[in-house]
Amino acid sequence: MQCVMARTRSADRALRRDVRVLGRLLGEVIIEQEGQELFELEEQVRNLSIRRRRGPKEGRQSAASELTALLKKLPLEQAEPVLRAFSVYFQLVNLAEQHHRIRRFRAHASDTQALPQRGSLEAAFLTLRDAGISKERVRQTLLSLQFTLTLTAHPTQAARRTLLEKLYRIQRALEERDRCSLTPQEFADNVESVREEVTALWQSDELRRMRPTVGDEVKNVLWYVEEVLADQLARLPEIISWAFERAYGEPLGPIPTPVRLHSWVGGDMDGNPLVTPEVLEDTLRAHRARGLRMLLRDVEALGVSLSQSDLHAPTPEELRLSLERDGAELPEVARRQGPRTAGEPWRRKLRFMEARLQLALRYVEGQRAGRTEPMSPVAYRSPAAFLKDLELIERTLDEVKAQRAGVRQVRRVMDRVHSMGFHLAELEFRVPAEDAISANASLSGGPAPSEGGARLLGVLDRVREAQAESGEVACRTFILSMASTAEDVLAAFRCARHAGLWDAERGCATVDIVPLFEQLGALNDGPKVLKTLFADPTYRRHVQARGVQEVMVGYSDSGKEVGLLAAAAALHRAQVALTQVAKEEGIPLRLFHGRGESVARGGGPAQQAILALPRGSLAGGYKATEQGEALDHKYARPELARRTLELALGGVLLHVMDAQPRPAPEDEAVFREAFDTLAETGRREYRSLVWEDSRFVEFFTAVTPVEEISALPIGSRPSKRKAGGLESLRAIPWVFAWTQNRAILPGWYGVGSALEAFAAQPDGLVLLKRMYLQWPFFRMVIDNVTMVLAKSDITIASRYATLAPESTRELWQRIRAEHARTRRWVKRLTGEKRLLDHNPQLQRSISLRNPYVDPMSFLQVELLRRKREGHQDVDRPLLLTLNGIAAGMRNTG
Repeated sequence: MQCVMARTRSADRALRRDVRVLGRLLGEVIIEQEGQELFELEEQVRNLSIRRRRGPKEGRQSAASELTALLKKLPLEQAEPVLRAFSVYFQLVNLAEQHHRIRRFRAHASDTQALPQRGSLEAAFLTLRDAGISKERVRQTLLSLQFTLTLTAHPTQAARRTLLEKLYRIQRALEERDRCSLTPQEFADNVESVREEVTALWQSDELRRMRPTVGDEVKNVLWYVEEVLADQLARLPEIISWAFERAYGEPLGPIPTPVRLHSWVGGDMDGNPLVTPEVLEDTLRAHRARGLRMLLRDVEALGVSLSQSDLHAPTPEELRLSLERDGAELPEVARRQGPRTAGEPWRRKLRFMEARLQLALRYVEGQRAGRTEPMSPVAYRSPAAFLKDLELIERTLDEVKAQRAGVRQVRRVMDRVHSMGFHLAELEFRVPAEDAISANASLSGGPAPSEGGARLLGVLDRVREAQAESGEVACRTFILSMASTAEDVLAAFRCARHAGLWDAERGCATVDIVPLFEQLGALNDGPKVLKTLFADPTYRRHVQARGVQEVMVGYSDSGKEVGLLAAAAALHRAQVALTQVAKEEGIPLRLFHGRGESVARGGGPAQQAILALPRGSLAGGYKATEQGEALDHKYARPELARRTLELALGGVLLHVMDAQPRPAPEDEAVFREAFDTLAETGRREYRSLVWEDSRFVEFFTAVTPVEEISALPIGSRPSKRKAGGLESLRAIPWVFAWTQNRAILPGWYGVGSALEAFAAQPDGLVLLKRMYLQWPFFRMVIDNVTMVLAKSDITIASRYATLAPESTRELWQRIRAEHARTRRWVKRLTGEKRLLDHNPQLQRSISLRNPYVDPMSFLQVELLRRKREGHQDVDRPLLLTLNGIAAGMRNTG
């Protein structure tokens, strides 16, 4: 234990050192660029904020008053650089913390005496072993395990790509300093490189000049795929095998990669009029072109490695025959190779494979340029043909005892193709249910389709063409948002069939129709919808031929509609019931979890969330979204991506094999009933504030920067689905607004009242404590609420409340009282004296960040006040506060 504590203290010192160095360099840059006076002003603001948080108790109020007075009289021309100083500081602190996560991961992995890192695959396999689960059963599970990661373009990434790339370069410099023994000259060069990037950060505009296009968002999300995920997914089977062998003491043997990569970016039409059939078509071709280019690089690299000569590794007969066929089909390539690959049969085979890929790429690029030449008959049309050639190379290398002379590299390429196909990420498309209803009615002799219905029909035509060119894997998932009835799904099904997306031989559509149940009513009715669908003979044949019915459950709109507890109860209840219906009907079910990054939208630690899912609900695999800033937090560096994938896969393994502690079924039934009672109390409390008090919308608009958020150019999609009030506001800006004013209300409101009311019942508190200790689902909910409460700051939020009209101030008193009640009851339940005592690292991080976020919040309140009084030229500084607070809170929506 002492060794662990010593390592922790040493690691903390390394983080503090990085923050100190980066902060000093930023200070020097500010003096150089803006002058000593601005630097001293920023330091004055910072010191007052620290005194307000950490000074003697009697001096805190006076520091707050001084800070308020200073910012109130601050001229706009000084407000912007002060804001930028804090904002850039947080970007650097976030980078240092991200780097520190990598440092801790590497230090732990290199310590041969340490226990496996919590949440790692090695820890998961050890848990399985200690639970008595045989290695044979683990092998069989790994052979069929499916985990789908779906990247989305929800507009929550506030930072510009150009700034993120500068930050990545700084992080690489920190890595070089940690991992290399630098000479004095190299160290000086390292420091100068960091200084240059910090200066460039300061001189770059934090705000986009215009909203990103859908094409920009496609390029942004594919950056993570090409630069990080592609390699990590290719290596994943090796990582799994290594962890298995460490736990079970013997090799795992070959397994396919369990992860599939999908994307909505360029295919999500829910409330985004910019995603048109033409945009979807171009996205599909962009995916395929970039995927083929990546595979060309892979094949070229294999050609460098596989230099085996037939003098020392005689050409296997299977390979020789394959080369003859290639030569006949590609005579020009055979002539061009000539004697260059004579005697090196594997290199020769790879040259033919390279030519087939180039022909496929030429066709895709021609299509994007408007050319109409047909695809060459010898080009690779699908990943299956390419994989077949890679498998031949693998087999024949094995035959000549080259298992350790190239097979591993071949398998990595194969695993990459299994995960990503030719398209890097398989594109899915999402359409509102009302569009499917309109389109279907028009096909049945009804009125002309709505604008959305016509767009859907156009999209289905493009999907049919893409499948004709590249097979079903090009695009085969049809998400139906705001679905609530079986007729919604059947309408989409009929539209797909009418568009020619139909396989007559199998009797099924060539796309999966995936209803997205989002609101409370839809979640409650979801099981009944499935029963009705499975009773339709044509649809039942379709889903049996497809092999699975996928259903998506949404964590965002339900939370906005009924509050955290009621949404969590509805989602849990729906998953149990949907799983039961599918089991009774004999139809495999795959649940798709539409999680956001914030707790109010289903966020929180991934492994705990997976382990808290109902028993048996992962029988069809695990599928979830990754959104917005989550991509940068989780996938910006290889080590972060590996850790993220390990956490998720470890959770899925433990859940699928039922190896985590669970309450007995009779106890869980009691716990569910108790949670439903809590949820109903929470729902009433939440609805009475948000939806039933006529003053709430005016209050919400006044005490949050929700109107300003809609002007922040961080995504192509509007903040509202359609014109209207609070009901049409998307869940992301709803949560973003409450995060900005530091109340983070959607993540806890109603929880305190629910706990208090239940604890007042005989033995109520005893039961709640049992639930927290024994039921992973309830513990996850409470731990997530605890985290949100720790991040929230009701004192800062009270400053925003002063912007509200006098007639609505009573609402703030209700919110304050509920916040205090929730803190009190959560601590009674968890036994903590201070929130997050069980997570000291996060507790410390929040404590260290708050004094630096506070000045931006103080200034945002002042700027909002000026704007509402009619002052001009405050829009840009206000947008900078949005960016800065988002960076400081490490969360938007």
